[in-house]
Parts: sequence; C-alpha cells; structure tokens
Amino acid sequence: MPLTANTEVDHYIDQELRAFQIAAAKHLYKGSLVGLSATGFAQPLTASDKCIGIAYEEMDNTSGADGALSLRVYTIGDFGHTLTDATIADIGRPVFASADDTLTFTATANAYVGLAQDVISTGEIILRLDTTHRQIKTVVHTVENLAAGADIAARAIQGFDTDAWLISARVVNQATASAGIDNSNTCAITLATGIGTVVTKTYDATTAFPAANTKDDLGVLSNQHISGGNVLTLAVTNGATADPGPFLVIVDYV
Repeated sequence: MPLTANTEVDHYIDQELRAFQIAAAKHLYKGSLVGLSATGFAQPLTASDKCIGIAYEEMDNTSGADGALSLRVYTIGDFGHTLTDATIADIGRPVFASADDTLTFTATANAYVGLAQDVISTGEIILRLDTTHRQIKTVVHTVENLAAGADIAARAIQGFDTDAWLISARVVNQATASAGIDNSNTCAITLATGIGTVVTKTYDATTAFPAANTKDDLGVLSNQHISGGNVLTLAVTNGATADPGPFLVIVDYV
C-alpha cells in the first residue's frame, strides 16, 4: 500500500566495499579472489564459483560455521595482478580465474572475473573487476526448423563495429527432440569469422544433440579476438537424415 508517513532508507555511499558472510571452515587472505559457495557464503574462489571480488582483508573462519564471520570485499575497481603470458595485445580481453590466486584467459570451466584493462608488462595486467557481468553482451540467433539434411552454408549472425572478444558459445534446443542424428548422419555446427573458425562441434551417436529445452556448450573457442568491421557467421551441416529441430545459438562476448 502507498506510504502515509516519512520513512528512512539505508544509503550506501561507498560503492567499492561490501561485506559478505564467510562459509564454514574457510580462511580467506587479503588480495585473494573471492567466490560464492553454493549456499551463498564467501569462500576462496574456485573455478566453478561466481566471483564477487577481491578480499580487502584477511579473515579466518576455519573453526566457524557458515556466517560466523564476515569479510569485506572489493566488488569494483582496477587491480594489478599476474596473468601468465599476457601482452599488450590482450588489452580489453575477458579474464577468468581457476583459483583464488590464478588468472587465465581460458573461459572454459573457469570463473569470469573481469577485463584486462591494461598490461603493465608481460604477464602483469590491470584487472578491471566485473562482478555484475555488465561488460558481457550476448548474441542470440534462432535457427529455424531445418528439414532433414538441410544446411546453412554461412549465415551472418552478428556484426562488430568495434573490437570484441568472444567468451563462450552454446546451443539450446527449442522444445523438440532431435531426430535422425547418428554416426553416418551427423549435425555439425560451426562459428567463424574472417580470420577462421571460432568453434565447431559435431553431434552424432556418441555426442548427442541436447534434449528438448536443454543447452550444450560448443567447446573451447579459437580466434576469440574480432576486429571492428568483422562478422560472425554460423554454418550448420546436416547428414541426410539429421534433423536437430529448431534451436538457438547463443554467443557471449565483451
């Protein structure tokens, strides 16, 4: 119902630091990457976690239960960090983490943490945290219900006005079960740019096309850097009886 009197609301002036309750039996160190456990408590980041930032302080909850202690965490900002083999060509590239002290450019099976805002020297970057994933953009392309054996040769699904870095790609089956896909009649899905193949995956009797209303990752991406003016294309090659049904192709990039 509408207010009938004045009310006080909390006003958080500091946009940089936030406090999170710590997971049971966890010890976090100042400067470590922090993730959320499956139950929503802060812990040393693992590759499967959502990154919530960088620890402002050390906090030892080794003997405590979930939430017994809290930790202040930098949730935004730029931070110097080691990233093996990073060079100036990687400025703007998405950055991931495999552990609370290890950054990588490999997206698959790792936690997204932000962007390489600058490269100080080889192997040393300035990481810009992106804990809310605001920098990530998504392309969603609908593939019509192709007839069995029908192909898409090379269809443009996104044009890039400025440089971009691809992060991941997946397919999502739309409501219907695929049919006729086997080792002799495969369904191959390929993404490419002007400099070459980004990713390709072949579905057959062993690698099953995703079931109705489920998704499947297309795998590790190559040629992730796309120059402004370039185009991302999709190809679908079906064997004579292969019929994946209608599906989505979804690509994340920054």
